[in-house]
Amino acid sequence: MLPIALHCATFLFSVLGLVSCLLTGGSDSLVVSTTSGTFKGFSTGNGTERWLGIPYAQPPVGSLRFKAPVPITSPASDIVNATSFGLACPQVPSAILGAAMGEDCLTDAALPVLVWFYGGAYMIGAASDPSWDPTRIIQRSLITEQPIIFVSFNYRLNTFGFLASQYVAPEDLNSGLLDQRATLVYIQQNIAAFGGDPAKVTIWGQSAGAGGVATQLLYPANLPLFRAVIMDSNTGPYKSSPFAFQYDEPGKPYARLLNATGCPAGPSSFACLQAVPYDILLNISNAMTSATLNTQLWQPAVGPPGSLIPVRASTKLLFGDFLHVPMNEGTLFSESLYGVNVSSSAETAALNTFIGELVLDNRTLTPDVLATIDALYPADDGNLGGVHHTGDSLFDRAEAYYTDDFFLSARRLLFENAAPVQPVYGYWFTEFIPGNNPALGGGHSFDFLFLTDPWNTINDFANIMTDHYITFINTLDPGPEWPQYDVAYPTVLQLMRDNITILPDTWSLTSTDFFNSEYVLNQFEK
Repeated sequence: MLPIALHCATFLFSVLGLVSCLLTGGSDSLVVSTTSGTFKGFSTGNGTERWLGIPYAQPPVGSLRFKAPVPITSPASDIVNATSFGLACPQVPSAILGAAMGEDCLTDAALPVLVWFYGGAYMIGAASDPSWDPTRIIQRSLITEQPIIFVSFNYRLNTFGFLASQYVAPEDLNSGLLDQRATLVYIQQNIAAFGGDPAKVTIWGQSAGAGGVATQLLYPANLPLFRAVIMDSNTGPYKSSPFAFQYDEPGKPYARLLNATGCPAGPSSFACLQAVPYDILLNISNAMTSATLNTQLWQPAVGPPGSLIPVRASTKLLFGDFLHVPMNEGTLFSESLYGVNVSSSAETAALNTFIGELVLDNRTLTPDVLATIDALYPADDGNLGGVHHTGDSLFDRAEAYYTDDFFLSARRLLFENAAPVQPVYGYWFTEFIPGNNPALGGGHSFDFLFLTDPWNTINDFANIMTDHYITFINTLDPGPEWPQYDVAYPTVLQLMRDNITILPDTWSLTSTDFFNSEYVLNQFEK
C-alpha cells in the first residue's frame, strides 16, 4: 500500500506543536485515523509533530507498474507507527535521498495546509531528502502567529513515472503527475484529522515540482483540491512536451528501452515492461538517464483524449483554460554549459547542437528559428549574464538563452494570461550566496536555501522571504510590500539582501516575445 504520496511517494506530515491541542489531547493525541489506516506520529522536541511514511495509494508494483495510482481500499486494522520515511521512488542512486529506495514508494505527511512538490527534472527527488526539511518554515509560521501544516510526499519519477508511448493507456500516461493528483485527493479526505483545513490548501513546488503544481493548475480535477499555488523556477510547466507516440520512434527512449530489455515492439510491449525484474529495469533506466543531456530522459507527454495532458500547456494558457486561483511565482537563472572548449568558428554550431538536444525531436527546429536565437545571443556579448558575465562566450550564450527560453518566457506567458483574471505575484531572486561559483549568479534553487536552511534562521533577509510565503499561505496575499502583477504596468519584487525593491518586468522582452510566439512554441513542442 502506498503512503499518501503513493507507495512510491512518502508523505511527511509535519504539524506544529500546537496542532495536538486541536486533536484528541492526552497520550493518544498523535494517533490519527485516515482512509489508508490508523497512524501514530511522534513529537520531534523542536516544536513540531510528524507522521512519516503514510501510504496514499496501493504499491505501484507488478500489474500496477506504470499505471495510474490506485486508492487503498483495505487498510490495516492495527495502529502503525509513522516514525520513518517510506521508500524513495526508483531513480539514479544519490546520497541525499534520506531514505532507502524501492518501487513501493507512494507515501505522504482548522490550519492552512502547505503541500510540497519536490523538484528534480521529473527524474530524481524524494520527500525524505533533508534539503526539503520544513522545520524552519513551520517554526517561523508559529513565531509570526500564522501557523501552518506542512505535507510532503513521493511521486514516481523517470521511467517508472513518465513512461511514454502510444502503447501506454491514455489514463496511465504521466503516472508521476497522477500520483500528485492522488495525494491532493487524499489530503482533502484526511487532513482535517490532523487539524488542517481542506479548504485552505496551498500547493508549492520548485523547478519540476513547480511544473507539477502548474500541471494541477492547467489540468484541474473535477473537484476543488487547493485554493492557491506557489511556483519557484517553473519551466512552463515542461521544458518540452512531445506527444507520447514520439517516444516510440527509433532512437527515442521507449524504443531504446525495448531494445535494452528485450521486450518486443508493439501492443504487447507495455505488459512486457511491467514484468521486467525491478533491479534490471532500474539499472537500464539509470544507464539511459546518465547518457542523456541534463539526465532528462523523460518529460511529461501529451496524450490522446482521456489522458491527463490531452493538449499542450501553451494552448491551455492562450485560451485562458485553467483554474483561477491566486499564484506566487519566482524566476531565477540556471546553469547550463560551462568550461566547454570550442573554437570561435565552431561556437555557434555547438550552441545550436546544445539547443537541439534539449528537445526530444530536434527536426522540429527550423533554421530560421535557430538563426534568430544565434542573433539574440551573439558571441562575446559582454551583456550576457549581467553582473555574472563570465567571458566564457559559449557558456554565457547558452546560460542566457536557457534562462530566457525555459524560465523567463514561461513565467511571462503564464502571468500575461493569468493576471487579468486572478491575483498573481512575481519575484526575481538576485541574491548571490558567497562561496558559490560566481558564474552561476543567483543560481537555480539558490532562493530555496533561504526558506529551508537552518543557518538562515537568524538571517533577516531569509526571514523576510519566509514571512512573505507564510502570509500568502494564510491570506492569499504576500503583503503590502509586494504588488499584484498588472499586465498594463508589469512589475516583480526583486529579492536581494538590502535591496528588496519593485522592478518593471521589462528586461529581455524581445527574446521572450519571440519564444512565446505560437510559431516558436510549436517548434519547441511547448
